[in-house]
Amino acid sequence: MYNSSYRPTSYYRPAYNMTRTAKPRTPGDLFPVATVWAAACAAHRINGRYIKQDEFNYRDHVEDNPVLTATASRTIMTELLANPDRLTAQDFEQGAECQNFLQNDITFRALKNKLTEFDSATSKVLAVEENFDSAQHKYELAVIASLPASRMRALERQATDSRVRQSTGEYVGAVGDKVALDVEVIKTNYSQQWNTWYATAITSDNRAVFFAFREQLTIGNSILINGTVKAHRTGTTQLNRVKIV
Repeated sequence: MYNSSYRPTSYYRPAYNMTRTAKPRTPGDLFPVATVWAAACAAHRINGRYIKQDEFNYRDHVEDNPVLTATASRTIMTELLANPDRLTAQDFEQGAECQNFLQNDITFRALKNKLTEFDSATSKVLAVEENFDSAQHKYELAVIASLPASRMRALERQATDSRVRQSTGEYVGAVGDKVALDVEVIKTNYSQQWNTWYATAITSDNRAVFFAFREQLTIGNSILINGTVKAHRTGTTQLNRVKIV
């Protein structure tokens, strides 16, 4: 009789051992937290803004070699970390202020449930308490180079919000009215969705208005505008079809 339990020995396969030994992590260079924040602020001081990648002049180049016009902020930060003696006392002071400001800002907006994806990245940077490891914290070191600029934007946002809160809260005209206003521009931002600029301004009688415009307006400038009242929104008047006189 045929034995169904029989298996040829050639079919035997031993159990595979899935146990693997973890490779030891190679430690990188260690940089004190205070030094890294100082270097990030120094890079912002040198560039005057955050520069993600090296910028080149491709028009006035010689022999097809573009001219480097601005160095990436992270590159400058890395050079300063390798030469910390170039950092000033003011850089360390600004670094500490930047770190504390962003920590408080994130905590405040977390309570209001207004955190963004970038805030999550910032939180990872703020979680490093003693030393940044160049091997373990590559992502955090890339993010921190942009944080001084993030702080400046947050300060500008707070200043704008404060200025709007200090306005009378009264509306301009009635919906549909055509108005002529003398305003000071206090904020501008570009909308990729609508492919236009938006400006927030304060009128000469301290009322807040905002409107779309085809080009960016200079913050701090006083201009005379004509427009049509489109809506009244929480103490601010929205204008439409705005023109500079």
